[in-house]
Amino acid sequence: MTRNYLLALAVAVLAVRSVSAHHAFSPVYDDKRTVTIDGVVTEFRFVNPHSMMTIEVRDESGAVTRWVVEFAGRLNLSEVGWTADSIRAGEKVSVTGNPTWEKMPRLFFKRLVRPDGSELLPGAAQRDSALEAERRQRAQERDRRK
Repeated sequence: MTRNYLLALAVAVLAVRSVSAHHAFSPVYDDKRTVTIDGVVTEFRFVNPHSMMTIEVRDESGAVTRWVVEFAGRLNLSEVGWTADSIRAGEKVSVTGNPTWEKMPRLFFKRLVRPDGSELLPGAAQRDSALEAERRQRAQERDRRK
């Protein structure tokens, strides 16, 4: 009985640690800094719990570094219109995000800009932007009626 109890306790501790590690942002990413990288997308995975993208970035000397960009999950992104085709392998993009504390080639996504100037924003930012646009439109309509 004691052995089963200890086994159950060990499993519970590991489960709690993995859940808290998955949801913790600040131990991994520096939310006070942003970094922008320019490169070519090699893969975009539109999945839960976090969508991921890999991007090859060439430095001044020509050396290529593969960066990983972490996004919100598929559910959150799809609520604001993202699909598996929102980002495609082979696209040249500029990505801004929060870097890791350990200076690894990894970012938490804040903004993507394509060469034509079109942007992709995280779900919350897109929702906020859409709400703000709707508020401006209602205010303009009220002003016209006056």
